[in-house]
Amino acid sequence: MSDSHLPAHEITQCKHPIFRICLTGGPCAGKTTALSTLQTVLSQMGFKVLIVPEAATMLMKGGCMIQTHKLSFSEAVKFQINVMKTQMALEDVFTKNAISGNQKTVILCDRGVMDGSAYTDENLWQALLDETAWSTI
Repeated sequence: MSDSHLPAHEITQCKHPIFRICLTGGPCAGKTTALSTLQTVLSQMGFKVLIVPEAATMLMKGGCMIQTHKLSFSEAVKFQINVMKTQMALEDVFTKNAISGNQKTVILCDRGVMDGSAYTDENLWQALLDETAWSTI
């Protein structure tokens, strides 16, 4: 799945290592605790640590309550596409920041693009893939 405008060669040609790790799991699974622990340990190991926030949570905290059950099917598809595009844009910005830096970096993602599939039914997810021409591979 790629709607990124960030060419892969930018990361592979970077002079310092950049690692990207996505933490996923249901509510109260320990992601926040794991992110905090990883940030501390990796920083102690000399890595710059960047934490990409989850787009859906960011939208909710900004007042965009996600009540897809109140949306029509097409509105729900559009909403989920926008959440995913927001997540991809956030990941791109953090990656570009890591590339422009001068030290080894770990980018930790609090959830990722594919997490939306856990919160939609199969028909909505397929409609989203069809409309965007994205693939889960």
